[in-house]
Amino acid sequence: MGDDGWLSNPMLNETRYKNIVEASRFGPGAVVMQAMREDPALLLPRILLMSFGTAWKIPRAILAASPESRGRYARKVLAAWSRALTRVARVRLSIRGLDRLDPSRTHLFASNHSSPFDPPLAHAVLPVPAAFVCNATFAEIPVFSTWLKYSGSVLVAQGKGEAESAAFKCMIARLKAGTNLLLFPEGYIHQGPGLAEFKRGGLYAAVLAGASIVPMCVYGAHEVMQAGGLHVVAGRRVLVEISEPIDTNQLSHAERKGIDALVRERMLGLKRSLEAECRGLRSSPDC
Repeated sequence: MGDDGWLSNPMLNETRYKNIVEASRFGPGAVVMQAMREDPALLLPRILLMSFGTAWKIPRAILAASPESRGRYARKVLAAWSRALTRVARVRLSIRGLDRLDPSRTHLFASNHSSPFDPPLAHAVLPVPAAFVCNATFAEIPVFSTWLKYSGSVLVAQGKGEAESAAFKCMIARLKAGTNLLLFPEGYIHQGPGLAEFKRGGLYAAVLAGASIVPMCVYGAHEVMQAGGLHVVAGRRVLVEISEPIDTNQLSHAERKGIDALVRERMLGLKRSLEAECRGLRSSPDC
């Protein structure tokens, strides 16, 4: 497992999915059809169809006794969906740091973003139910959009001031209500070494809500699925490390103001550690 995956096709990026949808009258179905042409093992088509297949669970969510119970159920569905996807891709997950978490507290999990497979991988390892903070374009995906809505996920229309402000306030409200959130503070899939610059708003929402921030790193997801790619490589090793939570109530004024730099430095440390571990195991078939 090395950095060669970044260079396998530098012309690919995440905007390709949107372009495929917009160029076809079949909408999101066009992505499935294109994946059937590009994924010889048909793993990605299977994953996409499994995702759409969760629609049969929607009536139970609609009939939930309260919005709170509906949210709990939807977050369980998302957790089960995430774990199922990692099993289909036969991802060999190695996880460290789960013992650092206090499940009785509300957390904002902050993860790096190097692959379209990061969301299910990061979500699958969380020991507590969580909702997503994600781009508003996901609201256009049938079925998945319903689970995002019911789970309490926060959709961010990037580049639109009023919408971003509303999402920021929604994050604060969700965290204050006790909903754990999973955020990718780079804001997009970063295809390169290190980390992209962080967007401060989402992290600062945790500061204002008094929630803990948990930096985490998913390393190796780019070798499972590349940004813009439509095939999944099965059996890859992915390393995940969860850092010690940052108690935002104990931060100084300067630390609160620079929360993005604080979290980014912690996450960079995690990534460097995992990269070094994989360099040492490069000759092994396990990495």
